[in-house]
Amino acid sequence: MQSTLVKKLFGSSHSPRFKRRGLLLDISRNRVPKMEWLYRFIDALEVLRFNELQLYAEHTFAYKEHSTVWNNASPMTAAEVCLIDDYCTGRGIELVANQNSFGHLERWLKHDRYRALAECPEGFIHPVSGKHKDPSTLYPNKESLDFIHSLYRELLPNFRSKKIHVGGDEPWELGKGRSQKAVNNDGKHAVYLDFMQSVFDLAKQQGCSAQFWADIILENPSLIKQLTKQVTPVIWGYDSDFPFDLHCLAIANGGFRGQFYVAPGAGNWNTFSGRLNVAEANIRNAAQSGYAHGASGLLLTAWGDNGHHPPYATLYPALILATAACWGTEISTFELEGAIDAVFYKDSESASSNGAALCKLGAIDAMLPQPALPNSFLHSAYFANDSELELLLKRTTTQRLEQVFTVLKEIEAEALDAEIQLSIELSLAAVERCLGRQLITKDYNRLLDRFKSIWLQSSRTGGLNESLQALKRQA
Repeated sequence: MQSTLVKKLFGSSHSPRFKRRGLLLDISRNRVPKMEWLYRFIDALEVLRFNELQLYAEHTFAYKEHSTVWNNASPMTAAEVCLIDDYCTGRGIELVANQNSFGHLERWLKHDRYRALAECPEGFIHPVSGKHKDPSTLYPNKESLDFIHSLYRELLPNFRSKKIHVGGDEPWELGKGRSQKAVNNDGKHAVYLDFMQSVFDLAKQQGCSAQFWADIILENPSLIKQLTKQVTPVIWGYDSDFPFDLHCLAIANGGFRGQFYVAPGAGNWNTFSGRLNVAEANIRNAAQSGYAHGASGLLLTAWGDNGHHPPYATLYPALILATAACWGTEISTFELEGAIDAVFYKDSESASSNGAALCKLGAIDAMLPQPALPNSFLHSAYFANDSELELLLKRTTTQRLEQVFTVLKEIEAEALDAEIQLSIELSLAAVERCLGRQLITKDYNRLLDRFKSIWLQSSRTGGLNESLQALKRQA
């Protein structure tokens, strides 16, 4: 069964559309996988012919001199990275180093020891979420570069790969604090590019070429030709109609045809069940545009924003879809369900129903209006305060919520993997809140206990309490 269904994904007589077929797995938003789980997961990636894996890191590598940052995070140690690198190599997968190096450094810059490196040491105003008391973006100067270089010198020797993803996305504060004068004089994008070119040089000094997120440079495409040609731009976008074609064309015309990645999303963050319809369209869109304009790789991204509450199983449908897209294969819903079972549940007693359940769960999101991207209605409803919930409920009806409740109960009645059951229970708790049916204390405590138990089957203790506290806020 496994060989037949998986063979369907790759066709029979053609090569893949992309030389590089990768997955980026977020290990910085509370959830760091256990080694045993990661080994099994890498086995599945081998079956699906992925040949690149990145473990997205902000603060979850155990740098020797920086325990203040990772002390409660259960980070990856150097020895563990070497073991993972060995395991990947034996399965034809390149483990590529990943260390964000400009923005998204809240977990570092909130500490007094590192705050002096920040663009806005006293915090900043985020354009969507408002006031943040802790900074997230480095001030682009020599001290920041020295700091990043010290991280690279310790991190990179643990990898066979001569590549590193240096991040560089969403430096929200740039020009709002200490670099304001430089940005006023030269422009935000010129200041950004100058710093990133220096980051690329740091990677080169360690014998590595750099991948980086292309979102900021794409705001001013005229600067693309100024990039050093030893880097790989990575175009990310996570909605079904993201303009991959426009951005791929700009990057290709800037001199990077054959040397850039497209990075769609798995649609399984800020949700309890996955956003399968969005993920499917997003992956297809990225693959088609990337292939048309000469992308060298497709990097599927699986983030864990706001506590990484959905179990890992919600990622599985998108992995199958990404494989099909990389090989230019069309698969039906029935074939998707079967491939999920064959790859991820081949040893499970309930294997024949898990794929179907994950696909049904992934369709729940489309039954309800979508709040601000990239979020699902039920996830937003669970964590909303009372006034936010009131606004959300104006966008749907009690009848529709009852329909969702019925579908969830039907899926729950099947014999399923424990992770899928947890996704159902979290989704049901959100629906119950929308319908004004608060969980009784006994059921609520049971849900929290189930969440902890399932988490610990695949993930380390670091970050668990933070994610649990977030779930408790809506008791």
